[in-house]
Amino acid sequence: MSTCLTRPAFGAEVMTMMDQAELDRLLAVAGSETEALAALVGCVDRLNQVHAARAALARLDAPSLRAAIEARRAALGKWRPR
Repeated sequence: MSTCLTRPAFGAEVMTMMDQAELDRLLAVAGSETEALAALVGCVDRLNQVHAARAALARLDAPSLRAAIEARRAALGKWRPR
């Protein structure tokens, strides 16, 4: 890949592609906007679910939250009663 100052475009330089593989890669990335946006929407949805879950947990009284955490740890095998 090289740049040369032949005519103004997006500033003062024009990029010419010398490597077909790099050109193909750039075209593939540029064409993947729809997939990238779908992935982003999925991530934002998951983040909203996380925030909603944390808000719901924050509304629990201390004994209920403690019991839920202990049950989760036991289910995951990471907690042993004293």
